[in-house]
Amino acid sequence: MRNAAVATLWILAMAGLSCSGASNGKDTVTNDTGVTETAVGDQRGEARQGDVGSQETMDTDPADAGDGAAVPPRKLTFRAIGGMSMGSGALNFHAHHPGTVDVVAALGGYVNYSYVIDMLHRQVFGGFCPMELLVAHLDQLNDPDAPDLQCGLAMPQFPWEFAQSFNRFHPDISGTTWDRDAYLDSLEGLTTAFGSLLTYNPDHPLLPPGVPVERLADTDPAAKCADPVVVGKPWNYNAEYNPDGEFDLVSFCDGEEPIPGGEDNPDFWTLLGAYDPAAPHTRPIHMVLAVDYNGNGLRDYHEPLVINARERFEDVGADGCPDAQEDGKGGCAGSGTGDDPNHDRFDTFTNPLGTEGDHFRQEGEPYLDHGLDGVAGTGDHGEGDGAYSVSPHLAKLFDTTGMHWIANASDTELAAVDIFLDAGIRDGLQSLTGTYRIAALLKSREPDTRIFDNHTGTPDSVYPSPKPLMLNTVYGEVDWSPAGVGKNFLVMYGYEDATQQALDAGDGKHVGSPEQVFNRVAMFLYSALARWPDLDSTPCNGSMGQILPGSFYSDALESRFGYSISLPPCYEESGLDYPVIYFLPGSGMWAADVTVTNLLFNAAMLTGDMPKFIEVAPEGQCCRIHRTTGDRYCACVKDKSDGNVWSCVEPQCKGPHESCGKVAIPKAEMTQECPGGCVYANQVSDQFGDVQAASRMRYEDMLLNLMDHVDTTYRTRKPQQ
Repeated sequence: MRNAAVATLWILAMAGLSCSGASNGKDTVTNDTGVTETAVGDQRGEARQGDVGSQETMDTDPADAGDGAAVPPRKLTFRAIGGMSMGSGALNFHAHHPGTVDVVAALGGYVNYSYVIDMLHRQVFGGFCPMELLVAHLDQLNDPDAPDLQCGLAMPQFPWEFAQSFNRFHPDISGTTWDRDAYLDSLEGLTTAFGSLLTYNPDHPLLPPGVPVERLADTDPAAKCADPVVVGKPWNYNAEYNPDGEFDLVSFCDGEEPIPGGEDNPDFWTLLGAYDPAAPHTRPIHMVLAVDYNGNGLRDYHEPLVINARERFEDVGADGCPDAQEDGKGGCAGSGTGDDPNHDRFDTFTNPLGTEGDHFRQEGEPYLDHGLDGVAGTGDHGEGDGAYSVSPHLAKLFDTTGMHWIANASDTELAAVDIFLDAGIRDGLQSLTGTYRIAALLKSREPDTRIFDNHTGTPDSVYPSPKPLMLNTVYGEVDWSPAGVGKNFLVMYGYEDATQQALDAGDGKHVGSPEQVFNRVAMFLYSALARWPDLDSTPCNGSMGQILPGSFYSDALESRFGYSISLPPCYEESGLDYPVIYFLPGSGMWAADVTVTNLLFNAAMLTGDMPKFIEVAPEGQCCRIHRTTGDRYCACVKDKSDGNVWSCVEPQCKGPHESCGKVAIPKAEMTQECPGGCVYANQVSDQFGDVQAASRMRYEDMLLNLMDHVDTTYRTRKPQQ
């Protein structure tokens, strides 16, 4: 099992070395899952610098956001914020606090939530046979090989997607082992951060309707797995799988079973991510229920999950017309050619802001006002209210994310920040599919938004070259300013002709190959520094750069919280102020794993080959709760002398980090208050169902506290007045 710290080791190992992550050969890229599935990828076609077309936005018209007035000169804050994977939540942070930073980087994560929600509903929690077929074969529901129930996986509908389903998650090894447990950790983390993404329960943000909150408070998984919750009317209706409410819904358990022999097992890729109904399942699933067609009180293999989060709609585009009825003038005359005469058909490359077939409902598209369950007459949320309804959790998420901000920000607000994006063409989380749409939206607002095909090694990369290179080897040859790389940009990393060796090293995956990991970090840092004038690039003949652990008291968390800081060479003796780059770790990654990479950049700062800056990484871990005492600790690291112990800073200490006491606590006695990472969001509940705990789980607000702490503790450059 690999983890995110591997990326750090890769960076250190690869620095300064020549890279051969891809060849010019045309090796066949085979599916490494052992499952017959299709990946729609490597189809970039027109996806080159400056080639993104647009007609209208995905959920708002960006023309409405333009204020029409001359944009005033930008006042720099000398701060940037970005991160990888979970750390791409930096874009949401900026959307909620515009003007706080000059640069925001969302690197390979879930940032386009309109796409993410559709993908989760359609693939990760979908892929089941139609109800009529399932009911006709009740005796085969728990047989994966039942000949009558081979409906296949939920197939890709957009580039860079993989075929998958709830019973067959797309497996991967990149940064961590993406098996069932890893996926479920991430999805449960999104639930505690934003509320249920699959259903809506007005009585509790995490649970489907009809499930008692005591299920979350009970910490005995075996007891919950042995005693499923059964939910009947009025909470069991679902247009697709239970329109008459005839069948009860049931809770269930899941989780990845250990694969005998691990990666040496010849069937490893077939088994990884797959649900085996014959194996014992010990992980209770709280966020969704299954339809119990055969009434045995269990979720059998083919029994589907109930997703009631959006009213059903016709994805015909904002003109309200399917292609066959379009008149070519934006209207609906009923006599169209059927060949997209109104030119609103979504296409990733040629019309990425088209609204017909984009899987997201725009104003003008017909819908059924039957409520979230899609069944008329049940009186559930949204039914008959005369408006298109989604779960309040989704509505809040859609209206407060970075993509919504991009569509609605004024010209002045948009001009005041530069946005950097990246994603891999083989990312198992399919982040490029949604991120590309953000780049298209950005370009519709800011024409100087560029899309690059890799960092190096291709004609359309940031640094065109015949073979892949480390960006530090060509640092002085690239214009990192907006004139050189664009005000905003997207880098799509991964080589279409990658060799099997490069694929095994992670080419184009969620984290990427060793050189891609380094280049992703370097692209953010180099480009951010080029946005700020008058930086210190003098050679340093004094102290080396320092990487220090730290903690501070956060009002938002009501506790001490940990971070790691990298100070540049000659910081102590220079007396100068420096810009600050905040780098948010991915889920499961430690702050020290991020800042240790600055050893490489410190060397360039020492010689004067690179401007000096301060880097700060907050912990991405959620606070920990003592199972017996209930005490809460938010600044814990692995004890250096005992790997089975956490070393935690006294949570209420408000003095300097060095003055605070430490507490050694066995790991077995602690549990985290939210599953997975914190997503750098203000949570709606802890994972035990205590919504009151959310008042002290404000991880987004913690970032504001951290910025204030850094500004008062270290010599940071002051904002322009």
